Amino acid sequence: MLQHVVAITWNDQVPENYAEVVTKVLKDMVSKIPSVVDYRCGPDLGVSAPTNANYLIAATFDDVAGWRAYDEDPLHNEIRAKYFKPYIASRAASQISY
Repeated sequence: MLQHVVAITWNDQVPENYAEVVTKVLKDMVSKIPSVVDYRCGPDLGVSAPTNANYLIAATFDDVAGWRAYDEDPLHNEIRAKYFKPYIASRAASQISY
C-alpha cells in the first residue's frame, strides 16, 4: 500500500470557509478515480498550536502505479489548477509504503 499525504497552507486571498468547498470537490473527484483505495481530507483541527498547515489530504493506493494514475489524472490536475493553485502559500507532500 502507498500512503500519499499533502499539507497545504493557504495564502491571504483564500475565501472564508474555503475548506468546505474544496472538501466537497475532492470527495466528488475521488469517486471518479478508480486507483484511489481510501481518501481523507479536511481542514486542520487546530488542536496543536501553532499549526504548520491549514488543510490536509491523505490518500491511499495499492501501489506506485495507482498513485501515478491519480497524480496524472486530468480531473485531478484540473482541480489542482482551479481550486488549489490560486490559494496555496505552501504545499508539502510525501509518500510512504506500508
